[in-house]
Amino acid sequence: SLKQKEKGPWNSLSKEEKLALYRLTFNETYAEMKKPTGEWKTVLGGIFFFIGFTGLVVLWQRYYVYPPHPRTLDDEWQAMQVKRMLNMRVNPVEGFSAKWDYEKGQ
Repeated sequence: SLKQKEKGPWNSLSKEEKLALYRLTFNETYAEMKKPTGEWKTVLGGIFFFIGFTGLVVLWQRYYVYPPHPRTLDDEWQAMQVKRMLNMRVNPVEGFSAKWDYEKGQ
């Protein structure tokens, strides 16, 4: 019956009937078509999930895959190494030992 009324004058149609005819022709209005979908939330959630997962993989590798740091990287070892280099007078002209005062020990 609405299709029959459509063929007649549109002035006799009510607002609801015009809206129903519009919805039959066009699925949604322009405003409904352009409204945001909220897909950015899903994308951002996926990004944060994969960043977190990557962080967990890195931590797992650090504890279970890679060997411990060598003892030569400890502060105590490096202090002994500096002392030995000073005792050996390494690079006394321009290098490491040039800035050391051997008489004062500093």
